[in-house]
Amino acid sequence: MILIVDAAPLIFLAKINQLTLITELFDAKILVPSVVQNEILGPNVPPDEERLLNGFLSNCKVVDLHSPAIFAKALSFADNCVLALAHNENADIILADDRLVRRVAVIEGFRVVGTIGFLIRAERRSLLSKENAVDLFDQLVVEHSFRISTGVYKAARKTILNIQG
Repeated sequence: MILIVDAAPLIFLAKINQLTLITELFDAKILVPSVVQNEILGPNVPPDEERLLNGFLSNCKVVDLHSPAIFAKALSFADNCVLALAHNENADIILADDRLVRRVAVIEGFRVVGTIGFLIRAERRSLLSKENAVDLFDQLVVEHSFRISTGVYKAARKTILNIQG
């Protein structure tokens, strides 16, 4: 299995100290575009997060793409690199949060999981308890400014807690 990872999930999972769940949840070769690596290791990254990110990246293959295919002009260079790498490597799944990246990836035939879906999968596979998954999800929203609509927030909590209706 080949997994391509975008910046936002890496940043947010580092903030809640859950990067190791990626390798626990996905038995995959993990590829990260070098532009994503540069984005997540910028000058304002707190030292603890930088240590976690560097540790995670040491288990990934960082790929340099000089002139990726342009999937959508509205996408950033990094986002186009994520999609180009997924296409070049025939990826099985992309871990990304950006709505436009996700839409284009689905149109291109890729499976996509975001940070919320990732936490839900981790709970479903018993890598996190329901309570821990909800606590981490709430941490993302409250403490780390994870942007999400109220409807999606409520639906995700219901899904994690397995609440009907």
